[in-house]
Amino acid sequence: MLPQDRQREIMKQLLEFRTVKISDLSRDLNVTRETIRKDLYEMEEKGLVRKVHGGAILNKANLETKYTNRKSTNEAEKRSIAKKASEFIEDGDTIYIDYGTTAWFFTREILNKKNLTIITNSLPIANEIIDYSDFEVIIIGGTVRKNEKSLFGPIAYRGIENLYVDKGIFGIGGIDLNAGYTNVHMGESEVSRLMMTHSQKIIVMADYSKFNTITMNKVAAIEDVDILITDVNIDDELLKQLKEMNATVITVEPDKGALNE
Repeated sequence: MLPQDRQREIMKQLLEFRTVKISDLSRDLNVTRETIRKDLYEMEEKGLVRKVHGGAILNKANLETKYTNRKSTNEAEKRSIAKKASEFIEDGDTIYIDYGTTAWFFTREILNKKNLTIITNSLPIANEIIDYSDFEVIIIGGTVRKNEKSLFGPIAYRGIENLYVDKGIFGIGGIDLNAGYTNVHMGESEVSRLMMTHSQKIIVMADYSKFNTITMNKVAAIEDVDILITDVNIDDELLKQLKEMNATVITVEPDKGALNE
């Protein structure tokens, strides 16, 4: 088994059990304890795990709260980011909307648009727009991930093969200058990765809390994204470094008034 395959299996166990023991991993993966220690060291260097005596625990950055609870986390920032992203959508566009809570807020911002064709792998987003007569809604099929209520897997990947959009709207789990854009779930990340290659313009929405965070699965490099929309709470030095990498970054002021709607 290759190191990346072992580490993928270790991450799978961590996502399920939150903790792993070196002795158990050595037995299950049929390698020495020293090999497992090296794997855990590399994973800790990537920010995926935290080593503890005799094993490792999952880095908090890789723990997801339930979808409904995450909507209220940094809600003012998410709403403002979503509103700015909606300004890039024109009547008649064909767009892809990724899963996630910021993407859900984005969907609420485009309800006044006309003649949109919307592709999504998110059941909550599809449910939000399904009754609007000005929208043609295409749901990517696949296996349902219950925590996120998103669709992924071989059926989804095959469905994406012949779908292309004017603009792809994506949320993200983490952003790091070296690791790029990353997400927690392997299947969802693959859907995002494929749809990015099928989008003429890639727009990523991320509040300040997503920066300097690395989750397990790489979705894109910094230079792959056309527009990154975040809020003014982003660290100034990090913003400077992103712009030095020729990233187009738009910052918005969180709209506290939106919370009173």
